[in-house]
Amino acid sequence: MLNKLVGCAFMPHPPIMIPEVGQEQINTIKATVEAADKVANTLKEYNPQTVVVLTPHGPVVEDGAVVTIHPRLRGTMANFGCPDVTLGFETDGLLVRHIIKKCERLGIHLVELTDDLAKTNRMSMQLDHGAFVPLYYLHKAGFKGQLVHLSMGKLPYEEMYTFGKAVQAAIGMTDKRVAIVASGDLSHRLTEDAPAGYSPEGAEFDRQVVQALKNVDVKALLNMDRELIAQAGECGLRPAFFLMGILGGLDVAAEVLSYEGPFGVGYAVAQFIPANK
Repeated sequence: MLNKLVGCAFMPHPPIMIPEVGQEQINTIKATVEAADKVANTLKEYNPQTVVVLTPHGPVVEDGAVVTIHPRLRGTMANFGCPDVTLGFETDGLLVRHIIKKCERLGIHLVELTDDLAKTNRMSMQLDHGAFVPLYYLHKAGFKGQLVHLSMGKLPYEEMYTFGKAVQAAIGMTDKRVAIVASGDLSHRLTEDAPAGYSPEGAEFDRQVVQALKNVDVKALLNMDRELIAQAGECGLRPAFFLMGILGGLDVAAEVLSYEGPFGVGYAVAQFIPANK
């Protein structure tokens, strides 16, 4: 297992991180962009054959998580005015099957998003921006391997941790080198002009999550005040729990490379490299 998981990253996903979308605005989040480049290059050095990305903006089901079942996954930045910025990856079908099996064993409700299910429920099979933005940086760093696309749905926090454990176990069943990206933005309420309005709790929420990531401390996340979480307006806490599950029981070198929130949304970039690397 240990030599198969080559590394993990926690990454934000503002579309303005894509140069064609952000244009001059990208200079405002320079620290985030530089950290994203650094993480992507570090992961690429370990030569992953597959990347598993967990996104908060994929297809949502109330009582479970979602895995996209399609041999090829594509996405564009068309919704953000840049249809020419595209990405495409093959799906790692074998790892997907192992993940489904391990989720069944651990009691995690994982919905398989097939073409038919997507059509029936009007769900998109495209890569959402939560997945696209981090993958843009990995692709830029030279990653051309396979992909597993997971959407977090509405699973409770403790179950997101168990979901991470299931994926960790599934990676142990394959012979491939795998990297994980948990995509999430932190509080959307850091400033008066923030997208979700201002809350004084926003900055405190971000401080606690960044600290927990730095210390790989799932207990700190579990002990967070639920009212504080409710006030923060975030989409990164479930991905953080998932990441903690992936890293559960492993000895890793954790580093938070950047944190900033110039547009009222907290962006944190962190990397986690297993100690035997």
